[in-house]
This record gives sequence, C-alpha cells and structure tokens, in this order.
Amino acid sequence: MSDMSQLIEQRWKRFGNDRVYVRDSDGNEIGHVDLKKRTVAAAEACYEATLEDCLRRWASADAGTSAAPIGLPPPPPPEAPPPASPPVLAAPTPPPPIIEEAVADPSVDVGAAATSTADPTVDAELTAVSEPVPEPRDLASNEAGAAARAERDRINSEAPVRNLLARLCGVKTDERAWRIGAKGEEKVGRQLAKLGAGWHVLHAVPVGKNGSDIDHVVIGPPGVVTINTKCHPRGDVWVARRALLVNGRKTDYLRNSQFEATRAAELLSAACGRPIEVRAAIVFVDLEDIKIKQMPPDVHVATRRRVVEWLHSLPATTTPDDVDEIFSRARNSTTWKTP
Repeated sequence: MSDMSQLIEQRWKRFGNDRVYVRDSDGNEIGHVDLKKRTVAAAEACYEATLEDCLRRWASADAGTSAAPIGLPPPPPPEAPPPASPPVLAAPTPPPPIIEEAVADPSVDVGAAATSTADPTVDAELTAVSEPVPEPRDLASNEAGAAARAERDRINSEAPVRNLLARLCGVKTDERAWRIGAKGEEKVGRQLAKLGAGWHVLHAVPVGKNGSDIDHVVIGPPGVVTINTKCHPRGDVWVARRALLVNGRKTDYLRNSQFEATRAAELLSAACGRPIEVRAAIVFVDLEDIKIKQMPPDVHVATRRRVVEWLHSLPATTTPDDVDEIFSRARNSTTWKTP
C-alpha cells in the first residue's frame, strides 16, 4: 500500500478559496481540506481521519503556531520568561455611577431574551432544540455518479477556463478525475439496472458528515452489497488474497472497500434493529479482464460486464420481505448520517 506517513500537501488560494489538497506518496488523491469552512472532503471514507489531522495542523499554523511535518511530533513550545513582579499601585478612586435611561431596541426579540437564563447549559439546550432537523431525503431518486458529478461541477465553476484548457491539452486535473469517476459510476449503474425483479439499487449514497459517499448499494436475495467503482482504462490489475495492484503499484482499494462495507453494516443494523451483513465489491469500469491469483476473502473484485453475473450467482439468504424492509431503511438519507 502507499506510504500514508509521507503525504503530499499542496495549498491552493484563489477565487476566495483557501484549501489544502492531499495526495499519497504514489500520487493517489486523498482529498482536500477547506481552511475557511473548516471542513474536509475525502476521496474515500477511510481518509477522513487523515484529513481531519491535516486540517488541525494547517489551522494551527495559520493561528501562529508551528505545524509539525507529517510523521513527526510537533516541536515543544518555547519556554516563556518568568513574569516580572508587577508594581504596587494605589487603587484608583472609582468614578461616580452613570445612570442611563433604558431605551427599547426594536431589533431585540424581547420574547427570546426573556427565555434566556443565567445557566449557560440551559441556554445551550434551548439553542440545540431550536436548530432545525434536516429533512430526510429519498435516496432512491439519486442518479449514478451524482455525487462525483456535483463535485466536478463545483471544481469546474471555480476555474472553468483553466479546466477547459487542461482538458483540451490532456492535462490531468481534479476536474478530470471527478468527471471520469462520474462517467464510470454511470456505466456501472446501467449494468446494475439489469439485475431484474427482487433487486434494489441505490446510487451515490452520502455517508457521514464530510462529503463521503458509497458509489452503489445493492439490496437483493443475497443481502446487501456495497460497490466501489474504479476507472483505470489502460490499467493492468493484479489481485491476491491481501493485495490489489494497478500497473504494479499497491493500492488501498481492498482496505477502503472493506471499511465502506463495515460502516454500511453498522448503520443499516442500527436502522433495522437487527444485524445486517454487508458484502464489499470493487468493480473496474473499462477493463475486459483482471488477473486474479486469489480472490480476497472480504472483497470481491470484478469487471463491469461481470458484476451482474456474480451478483446473480450468490446464494439467496434474504427473504423478499426482508429485502423490502432493508431497502425502505436504506433509501432514507437519515440512516446514513453518523452522529
């Protein structure tokens, strides 16, 4: 796998934005942090902790403290000189009190002010209660590649001319990566539409609070399968029990996909009130074949044209009623929001 202790961090400040883009030692995208909004956007869900650490370090640097390089402990703060003994001053004579007539401020909500208490914990509880609860969304209406397409559009809106020139010149950019990723998810989505009756498929399922999503969630007679799509049009993929290499380089694809399935199982189990098992799968979009020395025990690896055949070959372990129940929970966006 890539050396996660040696990350490449590049700060980008243009058009009112202030971000740090992060890649691993092999050049694979990890995601980026927004120093203004104090948010992270991870390419894979398992990278969120890495990006949160990156955000803390860069925020500390901007605040005037030294940010330590990745993999090294932060330097100890300089010792402060002992405070000098303050001179003894005579207490000043307090000025006479100024009495002002209270004037009502029309901009102040008197009713809201009356509910305030001297206890800050009570005020905090009142504030929390007043915050609107997000409306649940039906994820069944999501189109394949929707999340990747939205991120591509956002990036492109910040520098449309530059991205157009890069596209014409064949330069690899973040806009290109998200655009190709969205097209790949669309292709896999069209294949999954061939599963037939008794199957349900959700696309671009948002998970957590940091912009991560699951490309496809398949629910059918074999249970639940999370699918992570990968686009390597001219890639040479080699799979072993505990490793997946693309063009001879190790990747984190197996680990990330297993993490994705584990988190999906936890969230669906909580929503259904009983254990829900979830399989993990990686689907390569444009490859005709992949070299499999040994299939990993926890993650199935397939090409786009073979994924439906594999899903149909799995043993049926879930009744139609249970399939419908799981789907009804999975299509609710609040199921996937972590606390």
